Amino acid sequence: MIKNGAKVLVVGQGAREHALAWALSRSPHVAQVTVAPGNAGTLREPHVQNIPLTPIQVDAIAQYSEEEHMDLVVVGPEVPLVAGLVDRLDQLGIASVGPSSALAQLEGSKIHCKRFCEAHSIPTAPARIHTDLKEALKDIASRKEPIVVKASGLCAGKGVVVAETQDEAEAAARSLFSLPAAREGILVETCIQGWETSYIVLAHGTAYLAWPSAQDHKRLLSGNRGPNTGGMGALSPSPRMTPALENRIRESIIEPTLDAFVKAHTPYRGFLYAGIMVDAHGEPHLLEFNCRLGDPEAQALLFRLESDLYEMLETAARGNLKTYTSHWKRDPVLAVVLASPGYPGSSPTGVPISGLDGPEEPFVKIFHAATRSGPVAPLTDGGRVLSVTATGADIDTARQRVYARIEQIAFAGMQFRGDIGLVGIS
Repeated sequence: MIKNGAKVLVVGQGAREHALAWALSRSPHVAQVTVAPGNAGTLREPHVQNIPLTPIQVDAIAQYSEEEHMDLVVVGPEVPLVAGLVDRLDQLGIASVGPSSALAQLEGSKIHCKRFCEAHSIPTAPARIHTDLKEALKDIASRKEPIVVKASGLCAGKGVVVAETQDEAEAAARSLFSLPAAREGILVETCIQGWETSYIVLAHGTAYLAWPSAQDHKRLLSGNRGPNTGGMGALSPSPRMTPALENRIRESIIEPTLDAFVKAHTPYRGFLYAGIMVDAHGEPHLLEFNCRLGDPEAQALLFRLESDLYEMLETAARGNLKTYTSHWKRDPVLAVVLASPGYPGSSPTGVPISGLDGPEEPFVKIFHAATRSGPVAPLTDGGRVLSVTATGADIDTARQRVYARIEQIAFAGMQFRGDIGLVGIS
């Protein structure tokens, strides 16, 4: 039975966590949502409060959860998962949504993930692992362009370079080897040509609940130009997803992964995000696994959700997903990220944001990411600042609503893509 008057902790401070807190606070079962540390947007939500604990303070978050008798902890970002927050919560008997540290290595180590895929026949790009720069450069020199170069560790979505020339690939290898995320090494892999989509499930053991498809937009600039980012926009559903392709993704990628963990007596619990490249023959290949909701996919997906998010997540945490049916709005949703100047590099902070006050139309929602409260208006606090999200009867209507709302928002140096949701753009 689902508890009423529940207390929920959301760990993280981005737009994904704002969307989670917003959706959870709408549940009639939830009395209070706490976000650690949250942002200026979460502070504006009814029944939501922030606490000054950062995601890397694993022991402090676990202690707080125990002292405050949290009924559920939802871990947003990858860093606390890899650091073992769920393991600590399990030790304390606190229900949570997220995998153990060992299973989160699917995201924490691209080398581990590649070896896992090879061991379990999960379709992915052929790759070579390098711990020596000279060997990596020799490998690059033997390949045809384009070439994919990846740092093995966590890079907040920015540790992958799709190089169009060998010179660019060599420069990427030199640059990535200088990062802490390449301590374990880098991967040089074949670039699979096609179109990209995101596929997210909520799992416990071999039981899983598939969320609607979504399409992320990684490149910084319109027309898929510029460097990779953590994501500049998302659309749900993915325009080119079909039932047949969805079944293929489940059968060849999702189910073998969950089965492998159960057979190893380490059942997976939480969100599993598969970044997919669909080749010219319509076959899906795994680009990467994330062990949490994507961002900005989460903003689009949670705005489509009709079911009670607390009921869904509590059911997943307790292992009863086989009995759960979810409901989603049919209309598409578009999310567009507004970023600070300099992103995905270093960005100024403390810049006032205008145009956020006043009532919103029910078809529009602004999710805050890198923001903090200021004396007059919210201030920027990092790279990706806001996710402007809207729905409509069709993609064009959703696009018009998103970009009309963006025109009312301003902060110095604000940058965003103007092509999110256009057909053929991924």
